Amino acid sequence: MKVALHSAPKGFFKSNPPHSSSELCRLVRKAASLSFKCFQVGPLSDFVDIDGKRVRRVLDQCDMERNVHVGGLFDAKKLAVTDEEYERVRDEIHYGIELCREISSSLVSFHPPFFTTKDPENNALSSEARARFLKLVREEAKFACNSGVKMALESFCYQPFILNSLGNFVQFVSDFPPTKIGVLLEVGHLHQARFDLDKAVQAFSSRLLDVHIHDATKDKDFRKATHLPIGKGNIDIHHLIETLHEVKYDEWLTLEIRGSEREIVESKRFLERLSKRKCKT
Repeated sequence: MKVALHSAPKGFFKSNPPHSSSELCRLVRKAASLSFKCFQVGPLSDFVDIDGKRVRRVLDQCDMERNVHVGGLFDAKKLAVTDEEYERVRDEIHYGIELCREISSSLVSFHPPFFTTKDPENNALSSEARARFLKLVREEAKFACNSGVKMALESFCYQPFILNSLGNFVQFVSDFPPTKIGVLLEVGHLHQARFDLDKAVQAFSSRLLDVHIHDATKDKDFRKATHLPIGKGNIDIHHLIETLHEVKYDEWLTLEIRGSEREIVESKRFLERLSKRKCKT
């Protein structure tokens, strides 16, 4: 497993997403100076115009592997009832795939939509949002496949997201072949939502393409409970890495933490040491 760095958290090296091309190039160089070999570009929101060729040159100069994370705060109720939101979600994911082509990345990841109110209790509305999202992802999966890009859906599988259980999430991605749709395992948020991480890893094992890793607690306020440096929460990271090895996962561990440069480096070194020890056992 390789430890990657994700540029999304607010305050990341005194930056604030969404990032311009110049900001992204600075962050890539900063990550390389800290000995990272993998970098996740994202989140792509508000359609900041990114010069993909320029970013690719810097990634190449730094000998940096790369992928793209759309993220996306998609409104499930609007998606269910308006074409405007459908088109916005489609355009953001489409843009992520196009950026993958420009920077020579083979993976784009994105969020499922969520309800901003108590509307998930409305079964008809939830069903319509899921159906429209499925249609949208099918459309973009064809474009991604033709572009040589795999798609990964981030594992937000609880309310208020439209895929509000592990079973619903697995059923959704199972409508696609593993060559087209995989899973981005979101460790910290699942822990904060009181999911059994072992069950999640096992459920997604055949489709895991990336792991967002940050420490977390089970505090009700996810803003305080997640995106913590490794060791600042109560996730059993040793056991998590062991479980990932058991299912033969050998892709990225993408750090997505709010922390100082020192905390980012310490988290990286901890994960690298732990991963190497597990490989030897």
